[in-house]
Amino acid sequence: MKKKKSKKKPSSVSRLYWNFLQGNLDPSELTPKQFNQIVLEQYIQYKQRGGYKSFEEYYAYVQSKRI
Repeated sequence: MKKKKSKKKPSSVSRLYWNFLQGNLDPSELTPKQFNQIVLEQYIQYKQRGGYKSFEEYYAYVQSKRI
């Protein structure tokens, strides 16, 4: 049997980022402040998984992809 994934928001994730992950936010309608917060949370997870890029490099990459 497959284990069902929980749809409950983890305590370490902001409500804004959680809504983004769930697909409840349109990336084109984010304010610059919201975009920066989401990128920062993505970067923290990236570093925890062993990422090697600096924040500036990661931010430039994400900005070029526009999430």
